[in-house]
Amino acid sequence: MTRLSTVNTKDSPVLIPQKLINKERQDSKLQIDEINTFLESNPEKQSLTHQLIDQIVNDPILQTDTKYYDQTKDQQREITAKKIARLATYMEHDIKTVRAQFRDNDLIKQLQSSSSSSVLPLTNKDISLFDKRLSLVANIDPQLGTRVGVHLGLFGNCIKGNGTDEQIKYWLQTRGAAFIKGIYGCFSMTELGHGSNVAQLQTTATYDSKLDSFVINTPDLTATKWWIGGAAHSATHTVCYARLLVEGKDYGVKTFVVPLRDLETLQLLPGISIGDIGSKMGRDGIDNGWIQFRNVIIPREYMLSRFTKVIPSENGSDKVTVKTQPQLDQISGYSALLSGRVNMVMDSFRFGSKFATIATRYAVGRQQFAPNKNSTELQLIDYPLHQYRVLPQLTIPYLVSPAAFKLMDTYYSTLDELYKVSSSSPANANGLKVVSEKLKNLFIDSASLKATNTWLISTLIDELRQTCGGHGYSQYNAFGKGYDDWVVQCTWEGDNNILSLTSAKSILKKFVDSATKGKFNNSLDEDSFNYLNPKFIMKVFTPSGDSTSIIDDDDLYSYTKIWEVSLVKILAFIGKSIERSRDVDSVSKLLVMVSKFHAIHSMLKTYHNKLTNNDPHDKSFINDQYTQETMWNIYKLFSIYFIDKHSGEFQQFKILTPNDISKIIQPKLLELLPKLRKDCIALTDSFKLPDAMINAPIGYYDGDIYHNYFNEVVKNNPVEKDGAGIAPYHKILSDMLTRGFEFDAKLGGSSNKDILSMLNK
Repeated sequence: MTRLSTVNTKDSPVLIPQKLINKERQDSKLQIDEINTFLESNPEKQSLTHQLIDQIVNDPILQTDTKYYDQTKDQQREITAKKIARLATYMEHDIKTVRAQFRDNDLIKQLQSSSSSSVLPLTNKDISLFDKRLSLVANIDPQLGTRVGVHLGLFGNCIKGNGTDEQIKYWLQTRGAAFIKGIYGCFSMTELGHGSNVAQLQTTATYDSKLDSFVINTPDLTATKWWIGGAAHSATHTVCYARLLVEGKDYGVKTFVVPLRDLETLQLLPGISIGDIGSKMGRDGIDNGWIQFRNVIIPREYMLSRFTKVIPSENGSDKVTVKTQPQLDQISGYSALLSGRVNMVMDSFRFGSKFATIATRYAVGRQQFAPNKNSTELQLIDYPLHQYRVLPQLTIPYLVSPAAFKLMDTYYSTLDELYKVSSSSPANANGLKVVSEKLKNLFIDSASLKATNTWLISTLIDELRQTCGGHGYSQYNAFGKGYDDWVVQCTWEGDNNILSLTSAKSILKKFVDSATKGKFNNSLDEDSFNYLNPKFIMKVFTPSGDSTSIIDDDDLYSYTKIWEVSLVKILAFIGKSIERSRDVDSVSKLLVMVSKFHAIHSMLKTYHNKLTNNDPHDKSFINDQYTQETMWNIYKLFSIYFIDKHSGEFQQFKILTPNDISKIIQPKLLELLPKLRKDCIALTDSFKLPDAMINAPIGYYDGDIYHNYFNEVVKNNPVEKDGAGIAPYHKILSDMLTRGFEFDAKLGGSSNKDILSMLNK
């Protein structure tokens, strides 16, 4: 029988979904180009984003379709390797593009030359184009983004953050790591027995003064390096986090470059043991492995020595000298993770927009149930409950975007400042102090935003999967693999709960200093921590302070300010609780909440400032009045939705009363939903994601849900061929169904009640 491949548009009780979606698209007055410029930060970044997306989705090696969902682990590994090789050529191309050098001398050859002094060394600007490309690639193929990100973002950034200028040039340029050639790196931080507690890692690097070298050892099983991306098959080198032991003294965990494999054969080097971790919940294209070291000797120069140096004695009789810069040494150990955390906030915007698009388009195109038998079935999005399930999730990527771009800019500017002050000789003491404080603030913001947003997007993916019913459970509609690939973000490069605690403890310290000592650094803290200004804290606790917590549509900032009030009141409660109990761990639950509230506040404040053009360096580019009103409604709904989600805490800490929740917050929530519902298709179109990036047929732009979905299923599972529908294990099934009377025979024949009664006498 020939399969049906079309819908009977005349008699079908379900309307053609593309008509529903296209009608809403035509009826919307939103200026999606303006919104997309807002979401992509500015016109220049917007243009670059779409140029790169176009290259990625049309590249025959990099493009990804629904076959992606059926690949085995081995297939994913092999295909990912081919894609890495493709990206390596883009890396060279992108560096040459930034430098505008495609003629005459080969730029990459010059950069790799150890003797060339005529060409400037690589900078963050040189790799910014490729970083953008990699971020977009990660949205359609997360495991590919991670495989390359481990090499460049972890291995490379660890060297950049901890190495001297000479070491940076040697490993990244001369040896070729920055160009994905010469060597391929992995990042050996986590161990079987320790992950987030980096200070207690047990791998050792013992200095041998006779050899002027370090001996790297895995002292026991729990010190085995674990979850090391790229270790199982790819990496030729690793940056290893190990305890520096010099003449019996433990100087804590430092970083060392350790060769793992022969560059030509990829055979393991002496003393190196490596295994594959095997199948995971997601991202099987990443060759995660474990590593053990047995008396592996590396030159002293392979210790990354920007902030800690081991200086051998000149005549062999003096003691070995260890010099360290304590102000930055501890921070430097975590510097490589900063890049990953910052990028995960950007990933939250990209992933959130993808899955919000799929679910929203499906909600508009899908019809289910009718008010009566003579009526047309209703669109899912017209049910108030469905609006509540979908539309607040749609606001999340909108609010993440400005915060993600701002965090990225702060990250690059702060690291540039760090390199500048730490490279001067002698070191700029005042400059080091300032940049150290900036780094601490960056750690707080990146930890809070990374943890909160990766949690938010993992919830978003699963909640929106459920709104798509059974079709959302199909692997071909992206939610299943998308969730499995995403949720690792909640635990790697800093477990979210630990990151939240660390972030909140630092915020608490700032609060105590401000509230009890009046200490507040206007130049460094006013941006992210304005709610910790002593004047604001005092205002919150004055009799009229409660008025600062009421939402007021005439004061749009009030939707942000309410979170500032909540943070102050919760921090005050935590401070008093610790003062009584002397036990910080007893308030861990509240500290995690402080980190979440800080992230929500950061997103609201950044969005508000951008939309009001308060920051001259970060304009909104929204000129149309109706579009601006809609953008404000997104801002309001985001704030109101999470106030309602945390209504218990808002009442517990007397930020809002029960009457405020029932008479102001919840009615406002129900008022905003239908306002955004009428423009929800245009709001997804504003992300400007091509179908090849979405890779989910129920969410394609044309809205032809049923044809698109059916055709992808049949394409990947063809039925019209010889033997279709016959399983390779069919004999097991047929033997079961055609079995004879073996059951009775095996029991000695048919049971006879007379015989049985005699046996019982």
